[in-house]
Amino acid sequence: MRSPRCAGSLDIAVSGSSGLRHRYTRLESSGALAARATPAGLFLVGAAAQPIGGDELEIRLALDAGAELDVRSVGATLARRGASGDRSVMRTDVVLGDRAVLRWMPEPGIAAAGASHLSSTRVALASTSRLAWHEDVVLGRHGEVVPGSWTSRLEVLVCGRPLLVAELGLGPAAPTWELPSGLGGARAVSTLVLVYPPWRSAPPSSQLESTESGRGMLLPLEGPAVQMLAWGDDLRSCRTLIGRLLERGRGMRWHEGRAEMPRHLGARTYCDDSRK
Repeated sequence: MRSPRCAGSLDIAVSGSSGLRHRYTRLESSGALAARATPAGLFLVGAAAQPIGGDELEIRLALDAGAELDVRSVGATLARRGASGDRSVMRTDVVLGDRAVLRWMPEPGIAAAGASHLSSTRVALASTSRLAWHEDVVLGRHGEVVPGSWTSRLEVLVCGRPLLVAELGLGPAAPTWELPSGLGGARAVSTLVLVYPPWRSAPPSSQLESTESGRGMLLPLEGPAVQMLAWGDDLRSCRTLIGRLLERGRGMRWHEGRAEMPRHLGARTYCDDSRK
C-alpha cells in the first residue's frame, strides 16, 4: 500500500522481450518519479526535485518469465535536506520470474550537505533468474566540505532464501564511516552484485584491487553470485576498480554474449548466453 507521505512512485511490469522491444503490461508513475520506455531500456526520470528530506519514494518492478530489461536513469539522484530535517527514503521492490534478466544501472546517487537518505532495495529471484545490480554513491557536491549521509540497504533473495543482506552507511551520520577499519571516510562508493546460475559449476574466487585513491574487492556468494565493492576519494577511482575486478573475470563465462554493462565499467560482462 502506498504511504500517505509518498512523494512519487513507479509501478512497472514486463511480460516479455524480443530483441530491443519489451512488452510492458504496466507502466504507471505518479508525483516526482517517471519512467520512459526506449529501445535501449527503461530510463528513470525525475519529474520534480527529489528526494528532499521527508520524501518517501517507491519503485515496484516485476519481470515475468523470460523477460529481459536494462534500467538506467537520465541523471544523478541528488538527495537534499528538507525543511523538517527528516530523512528521505527510496524503497525499491523487484521480482524476477524464471529466466528473467535484469541489469540495473542508474546514474550516481549524491548526498548533498545536510541530507540524510535511505535507499532500501529488495530483489526476489527465481532459481534461473539473472541479475546485475550496480549502484554508485557520491558524498557531497563539488566544493562541499561536509557532505550529507546516505545509507544503502540491499536484500537479494533466491527462491525465497536470503542470498545477500547488506547495509552500507556513508557520511557523518554513519558511526563507522571514517574509521580506518571501515571505509576510511571515502567520498565515493561503487557496488555491483551479479547473480549468475551457471557459476554453480565454477564459482568465482575472491579478488582484491587497489589504486592510490581507492580500494576494491570481489566476494563470492552462495547463489551463485558475487558482490563487488569499491571505495575511494572519487567516483572515477571506484569505477576503475570495479572495471578491473570485472576484467579479472575474463576466464569465466559472465563476460560473453551481446549484452553489455555500462561503458565506464570497462568490461563486457553480464548476459544470458543461452539466448545467443
